[in-house]
Amino acid sequence: MAFKKAPHGTTRQVPTSGTIISGKPDAIFLRNKYQTELDNAHASIVNMVHYIEDENKELKEVYNRAQGLKRDIDAHEKERASLFDSLGNLLNKETDFEKKMWETTQKGRKVKSVTIKQKFKDSDIEEMRYDSMLEYLKQYPEYASKSTFKKITEKIDEKEREIRFAKKTHNDAVSRYNHLLSLFEKNLKKAEDKFVAYDKVLQEGEKRLSETRYRKSVFYKLASEKTKAEVNLDTLQHRVDQFRNTLDIIKREHSQNKSREFVEMEY
Repeated sequence: MAFKKAPHGTTRQVPTSGTIISGKPDAIFLRNKYQTELDNAHASIVNMVHYIEDENKELKEVYNRAQGLKRDIDAHEKERASLFDSLGNLLNKETDFEKKMWETTQKGRKVKSVTIKQKFKDSDIEEMRYDSMLEYLKQYPEYASKSTFKKITEKIDEKEREIRFAKKTHNDAVSRYNHLLSLFEKNLKKAEDKFVAYDKVLQEGEKRLSETRYRKSVFYKLASEKTKAEVNLDTLQHRVDQFRNTLDIIKREHSQNKSREFVEMEY
């Protein structure tokens, strides 16, 4: 976590004072008890909202990374297609490749680099074409040994490695994003529950304190504001509404994230 966690257990206790007859010691005891719970509930809210803020930031970073990697893959595949074209043009220039390539493929040669599907993707067709060219070069080693052919095939092999690496990295990012997204949903619910817990402690504490003998007595009515504060819960420093608003903003952003789930690439 990048943020500094709000501590638990550091509560603001009021020293016991007053007489048993007035009922003030009991009221202070009750106030201190609920103030402890309230301060701890507030610390949980602060820590959870900050944690979710960090999670939301990481979600955006991983999403952008996955998108960037997808663009890298597209760029690599375009470069590979260009290299296929260069190899095909070179073969056609120096041989009767186009004619013999189809003669070769009609003999039932199995394409090794792709799995045949009912509907071919452009990349599948490109790889089938490349397989045909490689098969042709194996049959005519006098061409394969030429530096011009060798240079292009080496570049294609290098590009294939780059594509495999980029796809693996992309899929890792996609898996990470989808994992974070599923955790994020659970943590949002946990954060909402912490606000509910805080409100419950506050409402219960205020009700219990309002029913104490001291709060109902003339001693309390005539007491100074400072003395009255000794038997009232202090929420001035909590600023719960600020954290509630922050959580609402994050939830609105999350509603957009849910529609941006990824699927891993097929290859």
